Amino acid sequence: MKKEDEVMRKKKMTFAEGIRAQFSTKSLVLIPIAVGINLIGGTLCSALKLPLFLDMIGTIVVACLSGIWVSALCGLLTNVFLALVANPVYLPYSIVSVLCAVVTGYMVKKGFFKNVWGAVLTWLACTLTNTISASVITIFVYGGSAGVTGTSVLTVTLIAATKNIITSVLSTSMLENLIDKGITFFIAFILIQKIPKRFLSQYAADTDDDDEEDDED
Repeated sequence: MKKEDEVMRKKKMTFAEGIRAQFSTKSLVLIPIAVGINLIGGTLCSALKLPLFLDMIGTIVVACLSGIWVSALCGLLTNVFLALVANPVYLPYSIVSVLCAVVTGYMVKKGFFKNVWGAVLTWLACTLTNTISASVITIFVYGGSAGVTGTSVLTVTLIAATKNIITSVLSTSMLENLIDKGITFFIAFILIQKIPKRFLSQYAADTDDDDEEDDED
């Protein structure tokens, strides 16, 4: 039992140290920049009632540079500030942003964001995560329509036509997120590709492939 406790303690320490390593000074400087990028996209889409969010570009970039938990914090802060400056409706969706950041960060760590097909898989995984989690909030907190984007009208129309709130919300959310996250991931992927590798290496985020290379060395 003592050995098992010691192993578990080491694993916890390693996990804690990993999180602490992600929150380096450079990552902390990056957070307000990333959140600012998210806020610009999110505020514009909300003000113009576009069927988009575009509030995750900075979160994805941070996931690639600094890791899962810094990215999750960016997602959380983005929704908190959007709730303050754009629409209070955004606040319950903070959990959605955190979940999407964690999924994206995990797939980045696994090396999926190194090529186009990996980025596509990450986009689809994030879209599915967002669709399910956001739909749950939309249905149980807002009764089927939060009124944040232009697709809310479509959702209400589908609910009236089909009398099925779950199918209606999931359908419009999936369509909306496929487009929104597609644009978001495309922009983020291009940005990451344009960043010099010398600059990327200064940040804490790594991939399992990198770990394997280190072990071989």
